Amino acid sequence: MEYFSLAEIAYKKIKEAILKHEIVPGQRLSHEDLVLQLKISQTPIREALSRLAQEGYVTRLTNRGYRVSEMTAEEVEELFGLRRALEAYCIDEAIRRITPDGIAALEQSVKSSRKSIAANEPLVDRYIINKDFHLTVAQIAGNHAVCRVLDDTCEKLVLKRRIEGVSQGGFAVLRHHREIFQAIKRKDAKKAHELMRVHLDEIKDTLLKQIASRTRRARAR
Repeated sequence: MEYFSLAEIAYKKIKEAILKHEIVPGQRLSHEDLVLQLKISQTPIREALSRLAQEGYVTRLTNRGYRVSEMTAEEVEELFGLRRALEAYCIDEAIRRITPDGIAALEQSVKSSRKSIAANEPLVDRYIINKDFHLTVAQIAGNHAVCRVLDDTCEKLVLKRRIEGVSQGGFAVLRHHREIFQAIKRKDAKKAHELMRVHLDEIKDTLLKQIASRTRRARAR
């Protein structure tokens, strides 16, 4: 197997472990441990970690390897500012371009979220289904570049997402998605924008509270 294939495998496996919270924010990553766990030599793993650092998933420590990145309040504000702009564009374009197939796709996304929450599926699996709603709106808008940026922004946010009261939070997200879907279906752009703003602000506030709580715990040590 070629070196670049091994580096790609290492990259995908480490990234997947981060997204599934098998390794958590702040956790140090040891080259030696990753070699043993993945059964891949150090050079491809080093390349994979370097790529993950460039994408913001891990942070390089001076002469001490890497650790999974911890999000700051400033990063949350920046990412949600970007999301608000992207989602606003997507709503306007989706309403302009919406077809019966697009309506059916959004409705199916809402149904999938409801089934996932009712089945009490793992948080990350549920997150992926919920993210699908936003990407479906972006796909209907017809801009592939926006889809890619939105997907990347959502992935960065899930890194630090530690929602407490999962069931309640899940149903709140589902209600928001259902209401946004209905507004898009009615081609009510003003209402859809208002609902999306409230939806994103609630998620942002949850993340900011989590960061503040983590900071207080760290200072108390």
